[in-house]
Amino acid sequence: MIKKSAVLLMSLIFFSIISSGQVKRTINPVLNPGEQYIFKNTTISDIHEDGVRAINQNYSTSWFLRVIGKTAEGKLMVKATYLKINQKNEHLFTHDITGFNSDDFKEFVVKSTSGELHEQNDRLRKLNEGILGKSFNVYFNADWRVDKVTGVDTLVSIALDGMGEEDPAVIQSYGKTVRSTINNEEIAKIFDGAFSYVPEEEIGIGDKWNKDENHHVGPLRAEYVVKSEEGNEMEIAVSSAAVVNNEIQASYSRKGTITVDIKTGLLVKSSVKDDMKPRAGNITRLVIRTVKNEFQKK
Repeated sequence: MIKKSAVLLMSLIFFSIISSGQVKRTINPVLNPGEQYIFKNTTISDIHEDGVRAINQNYSTSWFLRVIGKTAEGKLMVKATYLKINQKNEHLFTHDITGFNSDDFKEFVVKSTSGELHEQNDRLRKLNEGILGKSFNVYFNADWRVDKVTGVDTLVSIALDGMGEEDPAVIQSYGKTVRSTINNEEIAKIFDGAFSYVPEEEIGIGDKWNKDENHHVGPLRAEYVVKSEEGNEMEIAVSSAAVVNNEIQASYSRKGTITVDIKTGLLVKSSVKDDMKPRAGNITRLVIRTVKNEFQKK
């Protein structure tokens, strides 16, 4: 009788834990040598001038990832290859558009409405044609923060050299602009941001943890909260309190949702919005940026 009562009590406790949403799970992504994935990153930037939305930028990149394995230092090495590049920059007042579509290399070149836009779009075409199919390496630490990225600077230099630009001054100026946005450090931020949700301890519905993150104008502390579980997926909300950048007299914050595969701990998809607001009347340019990530096994 005592044994039956103990079993019944344990069952009730177990049921109570489940029904109260307190089941704890270890979310620790595992990538095994030889596995292959597709990682897609999209950054949408709405730029406001004097309080009016003036420019919309949409940049999307898909990489084919192949897991190489651990280095002698214990870093996880992943080889990433440019699979697709799609970008569009539109001035909403003039309707001037520059961009590149890896499914139709000449789309924006053909649609150029002026000689200057034609020249800009043709440069984008040549640059991105030189980048597509090229590879670089990403190294992850044990805590899933990116240790470093290597090879992006080199492939960009090769792509610039292959553009066939005759004017050295033009290619030097253009190369400086390109290298400031496509380089080892900037690509490392993308991969690091995609896995920034990984907690240090087991988590369940309602659990919270904080991490120091990067906003495009400064550091912030992001709070992660497990909102729900459905099937094999866990939904995590991310947000931050407003932080003030005194140099530009603006406050900025973060808010979004991350979906994680419970079994593998890997990212499924995410959408995170970085918002900036003026702190004084002299602010003329603000940027609202949304970053979306998708991770899929091949």
